[in-house]
Amino acid sequence: MRRLVQIQSITRRNRHEVNRLIFDTVAGLGGWIDDVQMYSNIMSTIRLTLPRGRFADLAGTLSGNGVPVDLPASLKTDPAETSEQSASLQITFVHNEPDLRREIPAVPG
Repeated sequence: MRRLVQIQSITRRNRHEVNRLIFDTVAGLGGWIDDVQMYSNIMSTIRLTLPRGRFADLAGTLSGNGVPVDLPASLKTDPAETSEQSASLQITFVHNEPDLRREIPAVPG
């Protein structure tokens, strides 16, 4: 397996819809999600693994759905390339919503 590649995007789309789109697209392309970190309602970082030849399909699907992705040159490979590649996809959400706050319950102690 090669080094982790970083991919970034900025969108105005709803974060729940975008995350679901990414999860479904990665699964449909024969990959899987390794980890998800959500930073309030501002950003999601999704670590995923795909066959190297499928990253162009991922970028095309996301870009066609309002989540523009510009792949690094190292991921613009032959579609028949089947070796696995891990990537970190960071999506920043642009909106006018207030910061998402979650109440943390008090723990007796």
